Amino acid sequence: MEYYIRTATPADAAGVLAVYAPYVTETTVIFELEPPTVAEYAARIAHKLECATFLVVTDGTDGTIVGFAYNGEFRERPAYDWASEISIYLAPSHQGHGLGSELLRALEDLMRAQGVVMSEACITSSNTASIAFHAKHGYMLCGEHHACGFKLSEWLDVTWMEKQLAEPCTPPAPRRRVPAAETARILAAANERLRAR
Repeated sequence: MEYYIRTATPADAAGVLAVYAPYVTETTVIFELEPPTVAEYAARIAHKLECATFLVVTDGTDGTIVGFAYNGEFRERPAYDWASEISIYLAPSHQGHGLGSELLRALEDLMRAQGVVMSEACITSSNTASIAFHAKHGYMLCGEHHACGFKLSEWLDVTWMEKQLAEPCTPPAPRRRVPAAETARILAAANERLRAR
């Protein structure tokens, strides 16, 4: 099966929600309790694209969105600008094909181009598969919060993991939007890797 990674647009909201909503309603992977509407998710995508990256991966045969990944602000105060929190989701039937690894690599390459130094991941502690996935890709455990969420009749812990993407410099260069040509180059390389799998 062929896959294709591209930058999302707000028009992708319904397709992204088809992947996202089951995680909301059926799992503790996400602490959201009700799926957002298509309009609400379109606004989220637009917001991410203003200052960060939102990627989708599609089935190469029919263009159906089968996964997505994005980065966004780690905290709202400006001194945190060089750290960025990531999220990555795949439809269960499309896991195990290397999509997660390629999505994460492309996302990290774009984050480096943005000027991000630290990538941060917040993971439900019982989601051991996600913890193992991030560890495989160089993320280190940096903390845990206990009983900080309650969903589906269960108290939940969260695990924080992080990865340094670039050497910090003093003073740091301002975060930037990645030019379209640079984004295209990074995504072309990601799609070439996908084709080679």
